[in-house]
Amino acid sequence: MLSVVRRVAARALPRRLAYTSSYRMNSSSSWQPALKPGTLPVYDEALAYIEADTAALREKIEAAKQAGEANEDYLDALEIVSEINRPSVRAQFVQGDYDMSQPVFRHLREQAWRQGGALNRLAERIQLMHVLPDVMPSITPTVDLEVLFGEGAGIGDHGGSGGSVHPGVFLEPASTQEAPIIRATAFHKDTRKYTIMLVDPDVPCEDNQSFTTYVHWLVTDVPLSLRENTIPAGHAHKLTYVPPHPQRGTPYHRYTTLLFEQQPDIPVSDVAREGVQVQAFAEQNGLTLRGIHFWRAQWSEKSQAVISQIYKDVLQVPEPRFRRIPRQDRFKDELGRRHSKYYEL
Repeated sequence: MLSVVRRVAARALPRRLAYTSSYRMNSSSSWQPALKPGTLPVYDEALAYIEADTAALREKIEAAKQAGEANEDYLDALEIVSEINRPSVRAQFVQGDYDMSQPVFRHLREQAWRQGGALNRLAERIQLMHVLPDVMPSITPTVDLEVLFGEGAGIGDHGGSGGSVHPGVFLEPASTQEAPIIRATAFHKDTRKYTIMLVDPDVPCEDNQSFTTYVHWLVTDVPLSLRENTIPAGHAHKLTYVPPHPQRGTPYHRYTTLLFEQQPDIPVSDVAREGVQVQAFAEQNGLTLRGIHFWRAQWSEKSQAVISQIYKDVLQVPEPRFRRIPRQDRFKDELGRRHSKYYEL
């Protein structure tokens, strides 16, 4: 859609407009001009020009509709170009009081996500911290996936009381005992079904002396559209939420939320919590990765009581403890005696 808007805007720019210097604000908008009419004539002229441009483009939209020649994407792009420069529209978007079903607000929201830094920060962190390819080999994000714990202005690198979690930040296990709120902003008009999967790819596997993946949460058949952006109340969960519980003696864990688009005619199969191969699961069920998010957590003295309680009450298994295998000194014999690194006769 962004490329279509650019092409339409390029064709719409070189035209002469007849306009008057008296700007009249839309009575349905709460936006007020920064200057009273007559204070700065050039400001009044600019507002009047924008309104005349909007009116001219609206006439073009109506003509295209009546002719029946333009497709829906072209009409949406023309609608965006006609509204995007209006100060009242910009103010409404900044205030967060807008309807995603309107093409101009949908365009501004996607533009803010893709070009405002959020998507770049996500891409940088999933690469630097090797979420890709450890969890999935690659992704081309099309849905803005947010994970929220509690309420607040957000949780960033320097902390926060609650709200949207910035990708890659550390969270205390005490703050993630309840399932998060998922906010998935999709930019397609129709309703599609998605699968939400929360995994930990950093669980120690003693048998292989490596790491394995644990599924903390799995919700399928989640309907998402322009107006639906979260898990509906009462929606069934395929695997209920298990709070993160990083094991003692292990490095930090990357708790990764994956948003998969489902195929309309392929039901999502059951999956075990332990030892899952995420990529194989996605391929078997025809799932396409559309959104991704992760946060980190690590065992600490501060979180010890919470993690122990999760093992006791939720998992109901003994809490494991791990430690790094000490490096072997190749200059010591079986009795621990150190010998010279040089050959002894």
